[in-house]
Amino acid sequence: MGRGLGILLLAISGLLGWIACRPARIVYIGLVAPFEGRDRAIGYDVIFGARLAVRAWNAAHPQGPFVMLVALDDQGDPALAQERARQIASHPGLMAVIGHFRPATTKAAAPIYRAAGIPLIAPLLPADRIPEGALPTAPDQRMMVEALLQALPPEGERSLWIARDEEEQWFGPELAGLLRERGWVVREAHWEEASPQGKEPVLFDGRAVHAAEAARRWRREGWQGPLWGGPGLLHPDSRLLQNAGEVWIVAETRSMEDREWVEAYRAIALGATPGPYAPLGYDLVWVLMQMQTRAAFQWEGKTGTWKWEQGKLRKDPAWFLERGSWLPH
Repeated sequence: MGRGLGILLLAISGLLGWIACRPARIVYIGLVAPFEGRDRAIGYDVIFGARLAVRAWNAAHPQGPFVMLVALDDQGDPALAQERARQIASHPGLMAVIGHFRPATTKAAAPIYRAAGIPLIAPLLPADRIPEGALPTAPDQRMMVEALLQALPPEGERSLWIARDEEEQWFGPELAGLLRERGWVVREAHWEEASPQGKEPVLFDGRAVHAAEAARRWRREGWQGPLWGGPGLLHPDSRLLQNAGEVWIVAETRSMEDREWVEAYRAIALGATPGPYAPLGYDLVWVLMQMQTRAAFQWEGKTGTWKWEQGKLRKDPAWFLERGSWLPH
């Protein structure tokens, strides 16, 4: 796929020929993500998953409606995310936008979509942390906390650290309160100032590259506890965590093990292996198209069973708790 900031219209081969033969409605889905910069791997992972969904949907619905993808690059920058939101919101026939795959860019762009009346699907962000007007697809912070606590033995010390990163935060200040409600002693600090001891768990809320740097230092200083993380540790930089000891990640998606699907992905991604963003991008294209054509549905996707009814979207399982052995290479 070529680079640049221009609009990319992605559809299955031969779609234009089909349209010439039989008039059918075309639905446009927007995708805004980083395709350049330090987070570019996120954009390319998700867009090939979305492209695969476009092909599959159009092949399964020869009478239409057909779907086409409109993709823009925000480079993971909040100011550019706002500009891209204004650009894509002006596209004729745009049904919805999937984006922006980072907390800061999603928050910056959401008011523009809301003002334009364009639905924004905000993947990965905890449901109670998404901007006003956006549609969540992930569980809330309380459910994520409950998931992470499952990674601990039933008995042991009940103190932990929350290490925060000013560059990227997926959780809110209420996270510490949720843990204290469960009887935990919680210490909070910037990741460069945190100093966990013994087997204390550390919940790292930030960039994977910083989590890796911090974990290596803490291990050298004798720390033996598990490292917890949310969607921020899905980033391809999480490969740096492979030698960081015990790592647990909770998110609404995971790496795909369906071999047939993986091979189909690799065929359109120039041989690249799908990461955890790819199946989520695939599912959300299908979900959006079904939301347009059906008042309610239950559909088995690659990341779980999606249900849409009475204007609410949910998925089962709502989250995956994965040990660090699956971290990308």
